[in-house]
Amino acid sequence: MATYKGIQGYSVQKLSSDPTASESVGQLWYNSAAGKFKISVAGAGAWASGGALTTGRNYPQAARNSTQTAGLAFGGYNSGGRDETETYNGTAWSEVNDLNTGRAGPGGAGTQTAALCSTGTPYSPSSNTRTSVVESYNGTSWAEVNNVTTAVAWMNSFGTNTAAMLVGGDTGGAVTTVNSQTWNGTSWAEGNNLPGGVLGNTGTGSTAAGLNLGAEASPYRACQTYDGTSWTEVNNTNSQHGYASCFGTQASAVVAGSNSPGTTAVSESWDGTSWTETADMATARYGTAAFGLGSAGVVTGGAATLTTTEEWTNPVYAIKTVTVS
Repeated sequence: MATYKGIQGYSVQKLSSDPTASESVGQLWYNSAAGKFKISVAGAGAWASGGALTTGRNYPQAARNSTQTAGLAFGGYNSGGRDETETYNGTAWSEVNDLNTGRAGPGGAGTQTAALCSTGTPYSPSSNTRTSVVESYNGTSWAEVNNVTTAVAWMNSFGTNTAAMLVGGDTGGAVTTVNSQTWNGTSWAEGNNLPGGVLGNTGTGSTAAGLNLGAEASPYRACQTYDGTSWTEVNNTNSQHGYASCFGTQASAVVAGSNSPGTTAVSESWDGTSWTETADMATARYGTAAFGLGSAGVVTGGAATLTTTEEWTNPVYAIKTVTVS
């Protein structure tokens, strides 16, 4: 009878316990304690439940460059513009010092210890009002810095505490804008315009490599990339994503949720060239805060004043028992 070594040219390693799944993908071994052959595989991306926000809200924002285990969410809407700020440790949310100006649908950038909250709507006396106020977070408290050039809400935002962008958005009364605004750590300046005006858009990236997509109104599925100077149309998303969540980089991103047609849980992944539908979120939602990488991201809050959080992991590693017959 042929042996595995004779067929493959190498022997199966015998181990008393299983190795780490992520570090042994594609490897076959014999677990002597279990008396079983095992193999590690990398499966498709999946969503899992995370910790609940302390305060449920719609249209919160996040420090977009945060990681799955060190996040920051702030603002939002729940009977008016909210000023609550919460940190995430990969398991639970904790309240920290509030924003000075409560608001919904602001821009967000940076990390858990160096964040930026820009413009948005105070939602009082109406959702058509806008604030120009920008605040910087140092890991402990918020402080006002220089105002935006154009006050907007429900726009795409990304970058760091010292190099951020706001893209598109609603200046009030569902008036869209083509503007890009850039932050250099001190002040805001107008950047090159989008091909067309949008609101309810989302995206991710950096001021040198940005991604913009989604909208409340036509063009619903359009997507553009930014090279630090200008915007270029690239492949559309497969589904509509209005007021959706996006996290990752220009080369690897995930977009999830939408408010049209109807509230959805549809998710798609971006590989730098095209969009592919992935596993849906457990809860249909829009108007959420999102942060992280295309391989490990977080979506939290959203319609209607949700507290739930979902974590995206891709790939999902697992150890399988090999059946021998």
